[in-house]
Parts: sequence; C-alpha cells; structure tokens
Amino acid sequence: MNESQKEEQEELLSEGTGCDCYLFARDVPGSDMKALQARVLEIGFAWCCYRFAKDVPGADVQALQARVLEAGTSWDCYVFAKDVPEADIQALQARVLEIGEAWGCYRFAKDVPGADVQTLQERVLEAGDGWGLYRFARNVPGADVQALQARMTMHELQKEKQKELLSEVSGWDCGDFAIDVPGADADELLARSESLRQNR
Repeated sequence: MNESQKEEQEELLSEGTGCDCYLFARDVPGSDMKALQARVLEIGFAWCCYRFAKDVPGADVQALQARVLEAGTSWDCYVFAKDVPEADIQALQARVLEIGEAWGCYRFAKDVPGADVQTLQERVLEAGDGWGLYRFARNVPGADVQALQARMTMHELQKEKQKELLSEVSGWDCGDFAIDVPGADADELLARSESLRQNR
C-alpha cells in the first residue's frame, strides 16, 4: 500500500461505512484485512458481511456469518448460503425459516444445494401467496405439487381462513399454476381461476 492508501485506510477504520471497508479490503492489496473486517462486523449491514465473506480472501467466514444470522434478512441468509463455500447451510436455513418470508424460503429451496426442500415448502404453504406457491411448484425439484395446488385452491383450509387468504391467490396465479406446473390438476385450477375472476 502506498502512503495515500494507508491514510485512506486509517480514515475508513475510524469513519468509514461497512461497505467502504469491504471495498477497500477487496480492492487494495496489502490492506489490513483483519482491521477492516472488524469494522465491517462492528457497523456494517449484513449485506456488507456477506460480500466480505464472499469476495475477500482470508475473511473469517464464521464471524461474518454470525453477523448475517443476527441482523440479516432472508435474502442475506440465502445469498450467503448460496455463494459462500464455507457457509453453514443448516444455520442459515433455520434463520430463513424463522424470518418466515415465503420468497426467501422459495429461493433457498430452489438454489441452495443441501436445502431441506420439504421443510421450506411447509413454510411456503403457511405463508405463501399464489405467486409463491406457483413458483415453488414450478421451479423447485422435489416440490409436492399436489400439496401446493391444494393450498392454491384452498380445499384444505378452514372456512374462516378462506376469506383472509382469498386475496392472496389470484385467478392469474391459478391459471399459471395449471398451465406451467407438471402434474397439476388443470381442470380444478382453471375452475378456481374462473371463480376468482367472477368474484372480483
């Protein structure tokens, strides 16, 4: 590092953002990676921790992952599991399930090797909207198409839940599910789609 870079690093360590510190560690050979990482862990967003773990050789993946687990979104946990080779898939999946967003569960099941598809699908069945159910059935190998379709058509829901969930499933969702998902009961889904369109 030249003198100008040393001065910039000192400034970053006292006043820089987590992302500034990550970029400096990534881009400047000879930078004090450990000190910059400590700053990222102290003040950085989970996204900066993910990028540091992914892009900076010698990064303490476990420490950065701990910060992602503490402060990250389901998306942060998903990309960490997908892109960082030393990631603890089970711990990150547990956090995605705890956060409970259907989209995060869908992406995790779809893209992370070693993900527990059935457990993630259960969460999608609880929290997913029509689009999420359709995407899971269409794109996740091992998805239980019949269970996802049953949730889409609401046959297994109690009557009092139906009104609450009706707004979460559209006629378009049912139509897409019927057309694009192998093994789906197209007649049932298309009938549900027509019913939804008439009731809107």
